[in-house]
Amino acid sequence: MRPIAYITLAFAPLIAASVYLYLGQKYGQSFRKVMVQSFLCGMLSVLILASAKLLSTMLGLNTLTSLKRILFYSFITVGFASEFGKFILYRYYIIPKKTIDKPIHGISMSVMVSLGFCSIALLSFMLDPFHTQALYPYTLYAFIFVPANLIFSVIMGFFVSMGKFIKTYFMFALTGLLGATFFQGLFIFTLITQDFKLLSLFAFGSTVIVFILGIKAALTEPEAA
Repeated sequence: MRPIAYITLAFAPLIAASVYLYLGQKYGQSFRKVMVQSFLCGMLSVLILASAKLLSTMLGLNTLTSLKRILFYSFITVGFASEFGKFILYRYYIIPKKTIDKPIHGISMSVMVSLGFCSIALLSFMLDPFHTQALYPYTLYAFIFVPANLIFSVIMGFFVSMGKFIKTYFMFALTGLLGATFFQGLFIFTLITQDFKLLSLFAFGSTVIVFILGIKAALTEPEAA
């Protein structure tokens, strides 16, 4: 990995600090407290991904010798494990808080969870203490890791937070988890296969989707929490 890639370790903490200062000043102390909790939850959620990678290595599943292995590694070992770790703490610890009284607030906390996750996951990726990494174009991955995970956080945050205010909570929460898992898995798949045309389409399409979801969440004013 090129030494310049190590500057990407500062991306997530700097973005988190900026979001904290802006939204904290706008919404007050209780909102700031939940943002900090969300960031810490994201850091803790890396344990699920680390466990999945370690287990995958022990079972020999990180040897990506076939399309099936690549798909399993992309969508299960990394995709599902990454998003499930975030989802559990976000859905059952952060979302129930009274501070989350609008879908857009839920997305904000999902972003903070993701930034906490990125802060530790990217460092772990670079150090690779247990030799669990599959072959990626490392420098490219380092630079687009945080932006990609912000996209996944909006997708999960939209559906899970919207679900708080409607009767079909379970289905919305499940959609958030599966949607984020799919996009995370597709992201990893394009990197492993080095299909940069698909990666470009993924980046464009997911950005459009996130833009639409963000606007919808911002315009949604639930009658009751």
